[in-house]
Amino acid sequence: MQKNIHELHLQLETYIKENIYSSSMIERLSIEYNRLLAYMKQNSTEIYTPEVGKVYLKHRDTIISKRKCHHYDERYITLLNGMLQERWILRISRTKYDAPFPGHIGPYFTEFLEKHVIEKKLKTDTRNNYYRCLYKFCERMHYENVSSLKDLTAEKLLDFMSSVRNCKDHSATILRAALKKLYDDGIIDRRTAKILDHLKIRVRNKIQTYYTADEILRLEQNVNRTISKGKRDYAMILLATRLGFRSSDIRFLKFSNIDWKNNIIRLEQFKTKVPIELPLLTDIGEAIIDYIKNGRPKIKSKYIFLRELGPYTTMTSNAFYNNIRNYLKKANIDYSTRKHGSHALRHSLATNLLKNRVPISIISDTLGHTNTVVTMDYLHISIENLLECSLDVPVVDHNFYLQANFK
Repeated sequence: MQKNIHELHLQLETYIKENIYSSSMIERLSIEYNRLLAYMKQNSTEIYTPEVGKVYLKHRDTIISKRKCHHYDERYITLLNGMLQERWILRISRTKYDAPFPGHIGPYFTEFLEKHVIEKKLKTDTRNNYYRCLYKFCERMHYENVSSLKDLTAEKLLDFMSSVRNCKDHSATILRAALKKLYDDGIIDRRTAKILDHLKIRVRNKIQTYYTADEILRLEQNVNRTISKGKRDYAMILLATRLGFRSSDIRFLKFSNIDWKNNIIRLEQFKTKVPIELPLLTDIGEAIIDYIKNGRPKIKSKYIFLRELGPYTTMTSNAFYNNIRNYLKKANIDYSTRKHGSHALRHSLATNLLKNRVPISIISDTLGHTNTVVTMDYLHISIENLLECSLDVPVVDHNFYLQANFK
């Protein structure tokens, strides 16, 4: 079995496009293709055989001192050999995320999930995570012969949660929302509806990412405000760095949210649905006006920030995330070990406010939290403030060490 390497790789690429739909896999395998092609050219051949692949992998082992967890070169050779044999070489796993949930209560949760996704504007990945959780829940309730929504009890919910091993936080989140809806509809009692509210799923033990005040200033200064895209990005970044707005609240900010007469921003937070009112700082107001007058597409839309090119809709979360990352890179700020989205800027605001001795209650109000306990997850330990709380080590008298029993 043999074939020209160019034709074989093209055959593999076409196969992936038709069956796997993975652009990342195609990109990764293209890198391996170029490596293999260079090796084959060094050996004056473009005809691939399984034996060529075997020798190539031995060559790769001699130049790679420490392999990572993914052996892409080995995987690529396996795929090429499969193409030569014209056999099914990839295990295609496609979970059906549109199948109705099982059991008598399944239809209710199927309809609930779709409405919840639209209301919260959830990403596809988040929706699919919730789908898996609710599917397992409905499957378990069907196994326990729950034939009506009124048969759901606090004990059954706790039993189900205790059996969940993976993504327990996702299960708790979507079930809390569903139970609230069931209670509002008068289907279940208050105890059942609230049984998961205080269920402790995980403890935050990682220090949140933040950037210093100097780094934030450099980030803002490296936005090119002479072009329309820069005018938009500058205003959006200021809302994150100066007011701590979440990405969703920035991207979906409406003209009606700004009270220009009183210099106030009022909105219902997209994530928590909690109303918040903050002052429209001069820098932010001027940046928004500059964008509206000199950078924003001249179309009718209730949203302030729009895509630079058509269709002129609101930005996606990924686009905003990538913009922030690019500006951090442009400002020569090392983000290799830190998160670098709008939420990192939100954490940074909270941390830098704490360093400036702003009370926790004010920081909590600024971030739109209803409880200061939530705010504590955003804050970093201030070493300087801790040192002020430390006590001096008492001086020990020299005679203490001369005691007979002292060793």
